[in-house]
Amino acid sequence: MTSYRNDPRQITAKFTSSCQKCKCKITKGTEIYYWPATRSVYCLTCGDADYRQFILAAQDEDSYSRNSCYR
Repeated sequence: MTSYRNDPRQITAKFTSSCQKCKCKITKGTEIYYWPATRSVYCLTCGDADYRQFILAAQDEDSYSRNSCYR
């Protein structure tokens, strides 16, 4: 899958913060979803659905791009 600089990703928290959605405390060392374009941080529970949707859309785009007759 093609990866871009502002693509969301699952990372290990480098400092203490809070989830953008549920406001739960995220401690350093916890796995989180990070959205660089908006600098948003989500716990694994809140961010899972949006992250999976992004991955599926990116895979579809890659598949479409490889199969395109107009390359």
